[in-house]
Amino acid sequence: IRLALVGCGGISRAHHNGYKALMACDCREFEVVACCDELPERAEQAAVDIASFQGTQPRVFGSVTDLIKAEVADAADICTPHYAHHLCAIELLDAGLHVLVEKPLGITIRASRAIIAAGQRNDRIVATAEQIRRCQNSRAAKWALTTRKLIGDLRFAVVQSVDNNPLDFSTSQFKWRGIKLLVGGGMIMDSGAHFTDMIQHMFGEVDEVACDMRTYDTRLIEDVPILGSAPADVEDTWQITIRFKSGLLVNWVYCRAAVGNKISNAAYYGSEGSMRDLGFPFHCFQGGGEALLADGTKVTNAEIVEQYMASLSDAERDRLFPYGCLDCFGLEVRDFVDSI
Repeated sequence: IRLALVGCGGISRAHHNGYKALMACDCREFEVVACCDELPERAEQAAVDIASFQGTQPRVFGSVTDLIKAEVADAADICTPHYAHHLCAIELLDAGLHVLVEKPLGITIRASRAIIAAGQRNDRIVATAEQIRRCQNSRAAKWALTTRKLIGDLRFAVVQSVDNNPLDFSTSQFKWRGIKLLVGGGMIMDSGAHFTDMIQHMFGEVDEVACDMRTYDTRLIEDVPILGSAPADVEDTWQITIRFKSGLLVNWVYCRAAVGNKISNAAYYGSEGSMRDLGFPFHCFQGGGEALLADGTKVTNAEIVEQYMASLSDAERDRLFPYGCLDCFGLEVRDFVDSI
């Protein structure tokens, strides 16, 4: 598959590393043939970086329109800011390319549905880049909680990230993240997309949600893309209760404008023990999980991962970790390529 990288800023570097990890495992199912960004220097640097491990250097383009006209690619890996997801994806799909779109798929439900509709009318693959559910640690924790039932029947979870940590609006990667028109929402649409995907992946359908969101940080942001200057208007605080159809309750709290004590905690409780998330709470178990059982036994992440991997058949291991690749960004790209 001839793959184009569209958007060569922040998150695209993780995608570079995913390509590199796959190629280091002898995956040759794709070649990155193009790097596209409105800032030519970013696209050029990405092309040089990819050439260093791919062996061939991708061509550089300054717009999706120019990329399409060149007819060099079969598919696109879209890593633009959120507000450009639907603009780029729909144009690419209408030109006959398949698309992998960084999360969230669109900045609104309407934008997301428009992307999906473009994929359907052109008979092309539309995928959302979601790496957390593909991490070895996350897969192992899901298995331990829902298949092995290491901590018994699940009852509730408490997930908290509270800090006084304002976004740095002086940097280009955060200017647009403070404006709802450009990002769709604050961290509830950013890291929150990982969390909401993963808890549904682990625990099934949600029955009810109660949410209270607040915005305390309303600083004026200068040189915002498209809009010029504008006050920050995305939520920076929320408290949410999520009730699953299974009866599981999740209490999800976030604030980056909390003066004083910091809290970073994610713990999942069952009838026979609990499992603590060892990493960033919204990237469910990407950093691993550790269980404490009713009898005082501690089950480490290394033990959970070892037991999970031993539970897989050869066919399952090849499907979930093709070529032996463990890089979760590489796995999402390979799944996309494989689906095409």
